[in-house]
Amino acid sequence: MRGGFLRKVMMIPLSPCAVYVLDRVLSDPAASSRMERILAGLGSAPKKITVITAENLPEVVAEIDTLWPPSSAPKGVPESWTRPLVFTLMEMGRADNIAHLLKRWPGDVNTAHLRRILGIWTNAVDQHPHRLDWQNDCVCWPTYNFGTMSGCPHGCRYCSSGREGKFIAVGLNIEEYMERVVIPVIETYPWNKVFRMILDGADLITFEPEYGLHELFADIVARYERWGYFHTASDNVEWLAHLRHRDRLIGVWTLTPDGIAREFEPGAPTGLERVRAAARCAEMGIPVRFKLKPVIPAKNWQEEYRAFIRQALTLARPESMGFAVYMWNSFESLSASLDLSLLDPDCVRAARDAREEMRGVKTGPFPHECRKRIYRFLVSEARRWDSEIPLYLSTESREMWDELKEELGQDPSAYICGCSSVAVPGRRLALCPGFRYSTYHPGPV
Repeated sequence: MRGGFLRKVMMIPLSPCAVYVLDRVLSDPAASSRMERILAGLGSAPKKITVITAENLPEVVAEIDTLWPPSSAPKGVPESWTRPLVFTLMEMGRADNIAHLLKRWPGDVNTAHLRRILGIWTNAVDQHPHRLDWQNDCVCWPTYNFGTMSGCPHGCRYCSSGREGKFIAVGLNIEEYMERVVIPVIETYPWNKVFRMILDGADLITFEPEYGLHELFADIVARYERWGYFHTASDNVEWLAHLRHRDRLIGVWTLTPDGIAREFEPGAPTGLERVRAAARCAEMGIPVRFKLKPVIPAKNWQEEYRAFIRQALTLARPESMGFAVYMWNSFESLSASLDLSLLDPDCVRAARDAREEMRGVKTGPFPHECRKRIYRFLVSEARRWDSEIPLYLSTESREMWDELKEELGQDPSAYICGCSSVAVPGRRLALCPGFRYSTYHPGPV
């Protein structure tokens, strides 16, 4: 096992090739202590920690672009676990203006790196508003997303952060974040019953319990009688047993069959390890939900998914299971990110033939009929092992929902999914006047 929930209660043992800390962290006692805990949880102690100052910031921005991927990784350590770590303080409610810094430096500066190093990233997002999803032909639920980190150690080939991200930026001032971002959002949106901790390509529980984010998050949602999601592809869960308000958290797992995970998710636990971790959370009283997302049509995808769905639905009892075929791509970006020789040739041919038709379409690169064939197979396999579990499509088109709603057994206007704002524990929807419908409708009614 690469992870394993029976190991010590510590974060996954990363081996960053470099570690940086913004100088302002060192004058913040809570942030500095948090960094020390995370450093103590690493697989090996860093040889050097570079303090980022106003004077060396340009050099750090340039240097960090050259460090990863490394020429080699330590034996037994996934390459994606060696990404540099940058410890920083999140800039909340302050002006996102770096023009004054850029004037000081000659030549080109990677402004995306600069913002992440300085903690200037999105703190909360109004995700999937009705009007936007209607324009994009995307069926989901509006919800608010939170996040305190940028980047991920899993190295998934289908994810730009996992495939190309140069470093992981860790926001350390999370007490301030709770007071200035999380609490105001919760108080402003009473219809939002469950909030997601998910932003910027991060799998936040991989840094627990040293990080301490979810303990604070659980305490706050409990105070307001709400719930919070951790959305993960990790098996690092044993620390959850020690949280006083773990009953206010809901675990949502991104799942991939073991063979496909080995090819496309090199730094993540296998799908089976994730299922076992979810089962352990269920023993703790934490509701768990599964998403097969993205569904990657590998050469042997039917055999892989048939065996895996049986394991997932017999080893654990998730509250729901969702499906989303690999999407948000063109045929060209599919070709650049995944090895086409590993994929089902019929699906590759369908995507190639439809590349102009699917250009700019959110559900691309695989055309409608190809995706529908995959969904029908997955739904039928799930129903073999659980006749009552709510099944759904994640961020799919209205047309796909119209064709498959009878097989899924849910109304796309108001369906139980894995991580919506109203999917409270117990396979229930906490709808209210003014918020009764998913984005299958153009707006709340």
